[in-house]
Amino acid sequence: MRAYEKYWRDSASVIVLARNRHNERDIHGYNYKVLVFKRTENTSFLPNHIVFPGGSFDPQDDSTDWLRLFGEQRIPPEALQTVTSVSGPRPHIFRRMEGDQLDRSISVRLCALRECFEELGVLLTANKGPQTGFSVARTDFDVRTWQADVHDGRKAFCQLYEQLHETPDLWGLYEWSTWMTPTHFRRKRFETAFFLAALNEVCPVLPEDYEVEEYMWESPRNLLDAHSEGILWLAPPQSYELHRLSHVHDIDVIVRVAKARKRFGTTPFCPVGFNAADGYIGVL
Repeated sequence: MRAYEKYWRDSASVIVLARNRHNERDIHGYNYKVLVFKRTENTSFLPNHIVFPGGSFDPQDDSTDWLRLFGEQRIPPEALQTVTSVSGPRPHIFRRMEGDQLDRSISVRLCALRECFEELGVLLTANKGPQTGFSVARTDFDVRTWQADVHDGRKAFCQLYEQLHETPDLWGLYEWSTWMTPTHFRRKRFETAFFLAALNEVCPVLPEDYEVEEYMWESPRNLLDAHSEGILWLAPPQSYELHRLSHVHDIDVIVRVAKARKRFGTTPFCPVGFNAADGYIGVL
């Protein structure tokens, strides 16, 4: 059993940014938008909340089929080492245990990629051209059928990349932060690795019906303002990460920072909650 697995389940999430058309700046000065969605009432965790795409770790994320795919695509070991070589702190979710088939820096990224596709139909693939630091969203295939097949377990996520002759974008998913669900959540708690990915344009989104009520591409400021006005509800991790992003208006700057800091690792956040007479306070 992984450390704390009894109390916190492993999960992964990806914060997807996309450059505005023609790199235009909005009224607040941002040249990018963030992809979020509202969970339906049917979901067992954070129903009706605005979240980034993500979800629970699955055994297929640690399958040796991925090693076979990387071998067939002639991905050199040193390329994978650029993903796994991190000199900074390693939260429990990234610590490799006996029986793990893949390095956790790879398998947890695969989890984030799979959940992004299952929930929103966004398939992130490695950039085959010059390495700009931006990911690519592949859309020219039967997204709806594959999304349903992967979501319902009829096909493995690895099979999709194999059929499309694509490589999952491990390199364009930058380790961004790690969050642990507060202990006062009795039913479900997660240790979630948050990654950041950037696209050069807004991509089509195909929301999964059961989990997704609606999706939106919005600037960090618009989402935070809507939260302050009570139009939507952001959980503490989403609110905190959007506040971080809100201070940087240029997507190219964010990508440069993400690339520079990826090797330094992350320290887990675990909010401590306090109920006040007029609200709730979360303290890190």
